[in-house]
Amino acid sequence: MNEKFLLLPILIPALSAMLIPSLKFNDKKSRNIFIECSVLLNTLIILLLVIYLPVNTLTLFRLSEAAAFSLRLDGLGTVFAVLIGVLWPLTTLYAFEYMSHEHRETSFFGWFVLTYGVVTGIALSADLLTLYLFYEVMTLTTLPLVMHEMDGRGRYAGRKYLSYSVGGAACAFIALTYAMSKGGGEAFRFGGTLGIFPNEPDNMLLMAWFLGFLGFGVKAAIFPFHGWLPSASVAPTPVTALLHAVAVVKAGIFAVIRLTWYVYEPKVLAGTWAQWAAFALACITIIYGSSMALRTQHLKRRFAYSTISQLSYILMGVLLLTPEGLVGALTHMGGHAVMKINLFFCAGAILCQTEREYLFDMRGIGLGMPKTSFALLISGLALCGLPPSAGFMGKWQLGTACAASYPLGHVGIAMLAISAVLTVLYIFSIFSIFIMPGQNFDFKTANKGVKDPGLAMLIPLGILAAGSFLYGLYAEPMIKFFTKIAEGVM
Repeated sequence: MNEKFLLLPILIPALSAMLIPSLKFNDKKSRNIFIECSVLLNTLIILLLVIYLPVNTLTLFRLSEAAAFSLRLDGLGTVFAVLIGVLWPLTTLYAFEYMSHEHRETSFFGWFVLTYGVVTGIALSADLLTLYLFYEVMTLTTLPLVMHEMDGRGRYAGRKYLSYSVGGAACAFIALTYAMSKGGGEAFRFGGTLGIFPNEPDNMLLMAWFLGFLGFGVKAAIFPFHGWLPSASVAPTPVTALLHAVAVVKAGIFAVIRLTWYVYEPKVLAGTWAQWAAFALACITIIYGSSMALRTQHLKRRFAYSTISQLSYILMGVLLLTPEGLVGALTHMGGHAVMKINLFFCAGAILCQTEREYLFDMRGIGLGMPKTSFALLISGLALCGLPPSAGFMGKWQLGTACAASYPLGHVGIAMLAISAVLTVLYIFSIFSIFIMPGQNFDFKTANKGVKDPGLAMLIPLGILAAGSFLYGLYAEPMIKFFTKIAEGVM
């Protein structure tokens, strides 16, 4: 396929987003059909690009001889592009019913569709400068979604999200400028483009990479820069689901992988204080996120803190700086997206149908919303790592990689074990509240008027619940593909 087609999955959402408020639709159904068709068309183009992979790089313009704005699709970009391409249409379908209970729907869907193109741009970026530009534009397009309610909580969450993002952008910019000054502005190359220190890397390079890790790590909710993520749970559930499972947080992970494996050479970073410091932050984040999830009674925030922990599982695999670690990170990145987006969908369905946000208000709700509760049970079991689920495969690959990496990996195994216990506790406590609320509990009164949502929300719940286990059952072809990426073949 010609490399010029790389522009299409970026431009189509931008054009569709402009048309949504401009076209005079007869009713909501017509508008929704237009939006879903636009999103599906974009997904189809992404899949065609993956199947008929363009060989060449598309250079749109040059800022200088060493700095260009260019697009290319390689193995790693394919993983992220397919992830967003599969999950965005399902989220759009879910959002139609969910947002029918909200206000300013046209504005919401405009920003929502526009963000699809921007995140796709991150996946298709051919170099660090292009990735950085799309990464920062993503902050601007997701900010109105976080602040959608425009009440006190929404504005506070938006300010917090923007403040953290601006601080992260400043740190990432230092890593970008240092890399470009040393010749790292060229196209991504597996193994890094800054392997210029054959003996001992200087502290300036290590500091630049570490600041870049922190900067991009803000979106990946690394401790102590995680605070924006639980606050963003005030946004509509379709937004929080994408923020916490696909768009923003996985873009942060994706950027860290690009920075570590495709710009700053892993062999140069291995064994240095920078690797140890970053790995320590990931370990702290794993335990902190799991602990906070266990103590939090707000259901969406519980899943938000769970996300904080699970994201650092992925970062830990990346920071092992071994091919096995990268395979584990990619395996868990895909699986976590499927499991966690569904858990947020379930929480949103409960909120939409009952206006209940806290677990102590959801006692016995499993009987009133059996389909939603079952979908939550399936994805929750997968997150706990029940074989042969997506969570099991991700943790198995990460554990295997940690076992082969001494001494960092052995610390990682301990963190994974502790977090696994905490995950079981905070997931199963939800089930016990839903179906075992205690003796003499009046189920009839508690579930009066409570029912499952309509098909527009239930269909994504069912597909993603099944996907939580199908991902694990058929993981072998994906792991082989991830292995090729980690070996620099793709």
